[in-house]
Amino acid sequence: MRFFINSINFSRSLTLFDSPPTPPHFQGSGVQFTIMASNLTVNVHPGVYMNVVDTHMRRSKNSQKAAGQEKCMGTLMGYYEKGSIQVTNCFAIPFNESNDDLEIDDQFNQQMISALKKTSPNEQPVGWFLTTSDITSSCLIYHDYYVRVITEASARRESPPIVVLTIDTTFSGDMAKRMPVRAYLRSKAGIPGAAGPHCAIFNPLRVELAAFPGELVALQLMEKALDSRRREATLESGLEQLEVSTAQMIEWLERMLSYVEGVNKDGEKPGDAQMGRQLMDIVTSSSNNMQPEKLDTLVKNTLRDYVMVSYLAKLTQTQLQVHERLVSA
Repeated sequence: MRFFINSINFSRSLTLFDSPPTPPHFQGSGVQFTIMASNLTVNVHPGVYMNVVDTHMRRSKNSQKAAGQEKCMGTLMGYYEKGSIQVTNCFAIPFNESNDDLEIDDQFNQQMISALKKTSPNEQPVGWFLTTSDITSSCLIYHDYYVRVITEASARRESPPIVVLTIDTTFSGDMAKRMPVRAYLRSKAGIPGAAGPHCAIFNPLRVELAAFPGELVALQLMEKALDSRRREATLESGLEQLEVSTAQMIEWLERMLSYVEGVNKDGEKPGDAQMGRQLMDIVTSSSNNMQPEKLDTLVKNTLRDYVMVSYLAKLTQTQLQVHERLVSA
């Protein structure tokens, strides 16, 4: 079963902006457009980018030969927070785009949403992505489809904000040296006094890279592989990881101390109020939560426990190897 949409020409009723216009109101041909400002921030996690790039690299040869099938489209999964949208996962869906019609595999999309909800109940569809450098008239039809799908899947009475994420896989345009990712939020506009909206406006949103602690560790490991010819990275042992983490913490503390001294010493560095509040929160939390004597005791006991577990694990591994050799002999 496929969700089939006939092609409709929206060239007269679609207004697109690559960047927020300067005036809050735009007038043209007797039509007044009001730009709805949004303070939403779209936090995209690394796994989303990897899935999109993997989908683009694995697209079928038949779709590459077809007209306009250089693109990949899919559903964004995540959850809503106050002032932000967390995009934590995504998956591609089969679709067909030609000059006459648009075709989306609705059954596949619904099955994938249901499966991901079972594995991650906190995640829900929050939007869709498209590998393109710009918004086109077809995006309005795709967006209407996702409005229906996400509204039905959402528990809210009102339709939640639905994000459009575009990724330019050709790295063209003014973002050639940056990650070419843009996010949009559609808003409706119309003629004053008219019964319904006359057009749709895709307003750009702020996009930031967010990562969970586990994702951050994976990114740091992959970053080490960039210096290798074979693009391989090996995991360090437990004590080596502890040593690296301690060295990084010392380096961050030294950078923090250098910044504070530079601000206090005749204003060599400009002060930042937000940075100062964050430093104050760190100092307050560290001083109130635990006394130095308790912290020292906790570190020593934890280190001893870790060394004991590591020793027992290596001893067990050695015994298993000896047992395998005796059995095979």
